[in-house]
Amino acid sequence: MGRGKRIDPRPELPLFASSGKHELVAEHVTQTFLDENGSEVWALDDFSLTVSGSEIVGIIGPSGCGKSTFLRLVVGLDEPLSGALSFDGETINGPSVARSMVFQNANLFEWLTVEENIAFGLHATHTYDKGKYKIPRLIEMMGLGGFERAYPPQISGGMASRCALARSFVLNPSLICFDEPLSALDAFTRAALQDEILAMQTIAHTSMILVTHDIEEAVYLCDRVVVMTPRPGRTKGELTIDLPHPRDRVSPEFVNRRRQLLAMLDDSESVSV
Repeated sequence: MGRGKRIDPRPELPLFASSGKHELVAEHVTQTFLDENGSEVWALDDFSLTVSGSEIVGIIGPSGCGKSTFLRLVVGLDEPLSGALSFDGETINGPSVARSMVFQNANLFEWLTVEENIAFGLHATHTYDKGKYKIPRLIEMMGLGGFERAYPPQISGGMASRCALARSFVLNPSLICFDEPLSALDAFTRAALQDEILAMQTIAHTSMILVTHDIEEAVYLCDRVVVMTPRPGRTKGELTIDLPHPRDRVSPEFVNRRRQLLAMLDDSESVSV
């Protein structure tokens, strides 16, 4: 089932080597942190989630319910207070090139060009010579041609997001976590980037977790969506989005899934769909 529109323009060398056979398992995860006043905040409570294969799983819920906290645990930036997280059968105990993160802000290095930002991970892992052929291909695929030597202040927000997306794919991660990466973009650019994410995921067979406050975005991109309770974050319900790609945002089926998610968010009781 095709998702995106673009294809790898130069298939003679493998841009990605993922089999698509990945599995993230989070079991009964609880997490706390200290706020600015030194008080303990209960962020997650007994939260479990499994992401298998090349799924795109969305996570939605009220602000402060632990969505971003969970992503930080998945990529190994923090450790849970209790519970267990594993990826491909190995316990997550720190960062790994197999698990990458795309943040709300592009977080590009302003002193590096677009090309150099994309190549940063290759340099950091001492694999530049082996993987540098990917850079022009990612630039072409993300529509950044002609801006290779531009610096972040010289490009638009949409281009910065494309650059951050290319940077996240250059090391061939098995799982990418998205923490509202498109929320600051205008509607037209946001829709275009959603299609780019689907196109890249189709080629890379990468597992994805998308945190978003945009219900339409969740329905458009995801295979299933997990709804969380207010803090402390627990699983409130889950909805499978069994619609073929490309998805029609105004079709009755699309609108119905959107209404179901809104109802799950509004319902004070636990819901399972």
